[in-house]
Amino acid sequence: MVTWVEPQVFKIAETRINRDDLVGFLRFLGADAWMEKQPWYRASSPDDVEDSSTVIEIAGRSCYKSFGVGLNPNITKIREDSKAYIENVLSKGDGSIFEQASTCWAFVDCSRVFTHELVRHRAGVAISQESLRYVRPRELRMTMVPGSELSRLSNLDEVTRSLEGAEEEYLHLVEGTIRPEMKFDEKKAWTSALRRFLPDGMATNIVWTANHRTLRWVLEMRTAPGAEAEMRYIFNKVGEILLRDYPLIYGDFVVKPHEDGVGGQWVPKIRSKV
Repeated sequence: MVTWVEPQVFKIAETRINRDDLVGFLRFLGADAWMEKQPWYRASSPDDVEDSSTVIEIAGRSCYKSFGVGLNPNITKIREDSKAYIENVLSKGDGSIFEQASTCWAFVDCSRVFTHELVRHRAGVAISQESLRYVRPRELRMTMVPGSELSRLSNLDEVTRSLEGAEEEYLHLVEGTIRPEMKFDEKKAWTSALRRFLPDGMATNIVWTANHRTLRWVLEMRTAPGAEAEMRYIFNKVGEILLRDYPLIYGDFVVKPHEDGVGGQWVPKIRSKV
């Protein structure tokens, strides 16, 4: 029986600072006075620290030794506030420092339509996808995005019955071809061959890591009106998490709801495509 499933988004990892070595680095630079004013230095718990923004700001300031007046004789004034500092960097388009911190995501029950488009983003990412060469499906799970064109089909029951026929044929081929006593490599070879009968709309899982420069770009691009519905749906969820967890990096984005109700368009106010 075909099961329709909704894509899920999990942020499973992120950049964390090594406090002892970070303190040592800043003291080596002579930035003690600046460091001792910072929220991350005074925080009573690591959970109170926005690590990605901290790494990005320190990477940027280290380029010019702009931790205070006097460290670099060319500098007579600095932006003390972290928010003002990051906004200024974004406004100038100095995006390289945003590559210093990353987040890792698990996109679960997304379709292979989605993953085929996602893997086109290659700069600043790492990708690990569930392999249909090794993983043999026991059933056909199909991705359904709430509010998408697919969900609004008047003949969705007919589509489902057609998919159930394809599922039955696939499972029949598997049962008649792959036997329990086969060696693993032989099972793998047949699993790889028979996956060619499976539809791109079936659900899969992918782990995707991207730095914050890439994320700002992908968030803007993949929530645009012309983006595919599943892309808009998933990256709208990604945007909500990014804004919640990294307000200094994503606080300039505004969200414009799409007419079809599938997610929203995330548009940066300060500067596009940083």
